[in-house]
Amino acid sequence: MANLNKIILVGNLTADPEMRFTVDGSAVTKYRLAVQRPPKSDGGESGVDFIPIVTFGRLAEISGEYLKKGKTVLVEGRIQVRSYTTTEGQSKWATEVIANVMRMLDKKGMEETPSGSGKATEAAGAGSAVDLDSEDALYDDIPF
Repeated sequence: MANLNKIILVGNLTADPEMRFTVDGSAVTKYRLAVQRPPKSDGGESGVDFIPIVTFGRLAEISGEYLKKGKTVLVEGRIQVRSYTTTEGQSKWATEVIANVMRMLDKKGMEETPSGSGKATEAAGAGSAVDLDSEDALYDDIPF
């Protein structure tokens, strides 16, 4: 049986994306999505999760250029758990989504159709929808 690691999230950016470049010049962008939890069955508050998102290459460049704090986006990718050692020598764990698809959902990224309903723009050049495979080899060079 094959393993599956796929996640789709819709949320709002908590801050502008942080874009950096690896040693070989490839773009890496990191940002957090605030994703609302489903409502509780007892009617209590549902809460919000703050999910770290990482993008690579052209998707990172587009994310850094077009995404801003508060924008609503759909992100598709995979969950990655990694460990690292701090400068103080402590071992830490990080869980993040490595995105390979990003679609802006705000009205500015929507086109009006004759029926009056909005549909997502599919033009990658406009930065609305981009499908790219993440570049795992670059991940080791991320400075954050």
